[in-house]
Amino acid sequence: MSLPRFRNLLTQKKIMSHVLNSHTHSTYRNAPSSLCRSLINSTTENQRLASTLEVQNVQKDEGFLKKFLKKVPFLNIDHVKIKMSGYLLYEHIADNLDYIETIKKYQLPDTFYSWFVITELHIWMLAVRAMADDKEGHVLRNSLVEALWGDVAKRTKKLGESNPAAMKAQIRDLSEELQASFIAYDEGLQSDDMVLAGAIWRRVYQMEYCAPHHLEGIVKHIRKHILLLDNLSKDQILNVEPVKWEPMITLQ
Repeated sequence: MSLPRFRNLLTQKKIMSHVLNSHTHSTYRNAPSSLCRSLINSTTENQRLASTLEVQNVQKDEGFLKKFLKKVPFLNIDHVKIKMSGYLLYEHIADNLDYIETIKKYQLPDTFYSWFVITELHIWMLAVRAMADDKEGHVLRNSLVEALWGDVAKRTKKLGESNPAAMKAQIRDLSEELQASFIAYDEGLQSDDMVLAGAIWRRVYQMEYCAPHHLEGIVKHIRKHILLLDNLSKDQILNVEPVKWEPMITLQ
């Protein structure tokens, strides 16, 4: 390859990288929910009900543009769409859960920590479903967690913490604990209700006293929604709207 042609290719790559980093990425990241949903809906095809065990890939003829984009790793449209879905799914959790009622019913302290563990629990349930879709599931799970930390940063600023260093340390602790809680919840989901209830008691109630029917109510909430998510196809998950969160009602 001649030197002028090599330089020309480098220049084109720099231009494309600059466009993606400075314009496209910021547009998608900060786009309003209505715009993101319209972009997702326009690229979502062949929605159908299916469990995670029977989801099959449907091969379709691809146009020239999509074939070209697949050959260029930094122009992966599917990757961008999945990341947008992750952020919208996070908003769907934060906007639709009744945190005040949940905290009241389950006798949790009205604190930032209670908000965090309730949100974390629902992100984990989505992550369980997402991981059934291999590589694309990893992208969705990571974007959900990324959206969580972005929201945490905004909320902590609103709290007006007088000691920023202490707040950073607490967030760092939450980050480490989140990974451990995902592992504990995974173990409980694959075991029995007693193991899952133990994970909830340690994480949500921080090993303090809680009424047994509260733990039972959260376990039932988890089992029910894991089943509901399993019955949604990948396209339905990415489309966000079919994902429904029912209230966390305690047993009497």
